[in-house]
Amino acid sequence: MTHRSIRKAALIVMASVSAVALAGCISTGPKNIERAPEEVPTPAATETAGAPGPDDLIVRTADTELHLESLTEEAGYEDMPDGTPAISGDELYVFVRQDGWMLYAEQRGGDPVGCGPESREPEVTDLGNGWWKISNRSAAGTYALWLIAGSGPSLPFGGTVGASRAYVEWTTKTDVDEPAASYLDITAYPDGSDGSVTLGLLGVETPLTAVKATVTLEGSDGEATVELFTPAWACDQPGDLTLHAPLTAAQVTALGDPDDLSYTVELYLDGVTYTSSGPTNTASAPEPDWTPTLP
Repeated sequence: MTHRSIRKAALIVMASVSAVALAGCISTGPKNIERAPEEVPTPAATETAGAPGPDDLIVRTADTELHLESLTEEAGYEDMPDGTPAISGDELYVFVRQDGWMLYAEQRGGDPVGCGPESREPEVTDLGNGWWKISNRSAAGTYALWLIAGSGPSLPFGGTVGASRAYVEWTTKTDVDEPAASYLDITAYPDGSDGSVTLGLLGVETPLTAVKATVTLEGSDGEATVELFTPAWACDQPGDLTLHAPLTAAQVTALGDPDDLSYTVELYLDGVTYTSSGPTNTASAPEPDWTPTLP
């Protein structure tokens, strides 16, 4: 099982939160931990890590309720601290006290290729009343689970601006086989500068020993075709592959409007040819729809 694209935790947590817009609706204030949805367990044991404040994160499993002292923002870019509380199972529940705060979670595994830990995103579900469910969507194993809850720009009236961050050591029990994914990223600007094409494959179940790829871009004024290669800066985990090619200034100019493009990709992968085509632009990185389906 491989990582999905590494996300910048601090940026994601500060993404827009849906505003409370209906007339007469106001913030309900801090959530009450006792008003937990029915599926949230009520364990008998309680443990504390550090000196948690009232708005710091609380994690529940079937056996234990963990109160976690908030770590600094820099901790998210460092290794999991020694003495981090350890939990096991394929699901856990997190209580976020403040109204309007969102929760983000990231599983960080080993470092099989020397490029830093693999990063995966578990499934995060808002259960309501401040409770969130986190479900494993990766291979069974032990992970550093980085949790961040924080306020966004659409914080409800009366809400509190802030954030709380913590690690738990999470050992999951069940392998979850995610389907292969891919993305196509086009960089091109209508100012006469160079551009690029990047194709990323994620979680592919094939050795990736024989790979070729061609991308043809068609714009309002013309088209450009490039042969992709593995760039020196790529650092792919097992099952992932980054393919890249530059676009010259002349190719970019020949395309015309970079916001009105279509693409055709021909990918030769370990003896099988996969094709995909569709519309795109430079503001998005679409996931190609492949024929046949990626292994």
